Amino acid sequence: MSLHDFSLRRHARSLLPGPGLRQRPDTVEANADELEALLLRLTAVRRLREHHVWEAVRVIRELPGLAVDEWPSRRFRDLMAADALVDAVIHLTSTTEAKLCLRRLSHELGLWTCTLRYQPPGAGRVTFKARHPDLATAILGAFLRSCRGYQLAAGAVGRGQFST
Repeated sequence: MSLHDFSLRRHARSLLPGPGLRQRPDTVEANADELEALLLRLTAVRRLREHHVWEAVRVIRELPGLAVDEWPSRRFRDLMAADALVDAVIHLTSTTEAKLCLRRLSHELGLWTCTLRYQPPGAGRVTFKARHPDLATAILGAFLRSCRGYQLAAGAVGRGQFST
């Protein structure tokens, strides 16, 4: 066995999907998968960057029934231009159709904990938490979890599983 046997270039070509699989499907499941992938990426970052927030905006815009027509707002764009990521992410949490409330922020042992609350009409309250060493990342993580929960609840109501 030689080093040539461990060549990544040679083996990577066989692992790539076929040409038909490289295109994104425009389904709710694909958007949910993108949301899950973004949540996973956020757990690995040391600090939130602007491209993470814009990726979150893109994924959320593609989820049906969550973002209003003029979302994100001009205020959000101004906050992003000013590099105020914490303020921009907090602004996002209050401007979707989920009507989230920032319930609690705490910092213990180097980790920020963000708790967002969603109160669906006719049901109890649902709380979403995220922990991260970076404040903006913790807030965005809780927000993305709430978006996932909102989509699951909206899909269940559409299928008649939850009463509202």
